[in-house]
Amino acid sequence: MKKPRTLNQRRMLRYLLQGLALGGIASVLVVIFTAREETLQRLGQFSLSILPVLFAMVAVAWVCNGARIWLMCRAAGHRLHYRQAIAVSLSTEFGIASTPAGVGGTVIRLSLLRQAGVPLTTAGSLLAADAAVDVVFFALMSPFAVYVLLREGILARLLDSPSEVDALVVMFAVIAVAAGMVVMLRSDFFHRQLSRLLGATAFGRRKRLPARHRKLRQSVSRSIEGVVTSLKFLWKNRKGALLVNFVIASIQWCCRYMLLPVILFSFDTRVNPLPLFLVQGVLFGVSLLVVAPGGGGSVELLTAIMLPTFIPTGLVGVVLIVWRFFTYHLYVLGGGAMFFFTCHRLNRIFPQPPVSAVRALDLKAPAG
Repeated sequence: MKKPRTLNQRRMLRYLLQGLALGGIASVLVVIFTAREETLQRLGQFSLSILPVLFAMVAVAWVCNGARIWLMCRAAGHRLHYRQAIAVSLSTEFGIASTPAGVGGTVIRLSLLRQAGVPLTTAGSLLAADAAVDVVFFALMSPFAVYVLLREGILARLLDSPSEVDALVVMFAVIAVAAGMVVMLRSDFFHRQLSRLLGATAFGRRKRLPARHRKLRQSVSRSIEGVVTSLKFLWKNRKGALLVNFVIASIQWCCRYMLLPVILFSFDTRVNPLPLFLVQGVLFGVSLLVVAPGGGGSVELLTAIMLPTFIPTGLVGVVLIVWRFFTYHLYVLGGGAMFFFTCHRLNRIFPQPPVSAVRALDLKAPAG
């Protein structure tokens, strides 16, 4: 594995200010265009007694994320202390929230784990395993969320009284289309045709688009292969740790993605939380695809488009501001405080460990 890039504190602050500015502008625009006469009345319905619950949910999500890092490092034979795991997890959250496409999160996590004595190959494998566990959680939850979203959201707007059969038919159609796209993306024929199309123009040949396409495909293929290899090894040798990781991940994501339903409940608006899980997962994925810190305002704008499906338009701007505070700004504040604290006390938090009598497991080349 290549040596990870480093991010200095000045660059992190510059990225952070860019993300806050773009997100702030987008939030103001959403509030302006969604404000209605009922907005102030709805704002008065907000229950301040719910704030401790929201802060507690964020804290539990942070604790769970740190526990996952601590657990998997222990499972790999590295005696990471829990306070070190918390420093890694919160600093990683700050990197994700404040850098373009969240790339700083990976750099910070690998760098801090290396400082703690975890080899880059092992740290990268554990990161891939954590990502795979997250994917499994959302894969198990998504069909139920899609069903509820279709029946109570989209179909309810198109049909007078959608039945369960209508929702199931559309849900299986959506799943079939998604499966077809996966098969297509794995097809050599599709990629050969795409390469020919990319190289059919002078612009494509000048920019070497076919070569870039092949390089991207090889990179994605290697990443998937690394994830599968790590999961196979961990499932064979550390099955219990993976199962516990999945349970902790479920608690973490439920705490994080239940924030929006709880916020809506505080405004006396009751919504089935499953579709909101799916919506928030999509928004988080989009924020990692946009090459701008914190999603560059894309999350705010897409939220303004999606939320009216579930709540009155006049409530969208207010809900957006409260929700983004607890899912973005609070992560920036807490993660940023931990990141800069860790940077200034790096050798105290991560003292160079003595040579351990316990041999660290090599996750990259598991024994047969």
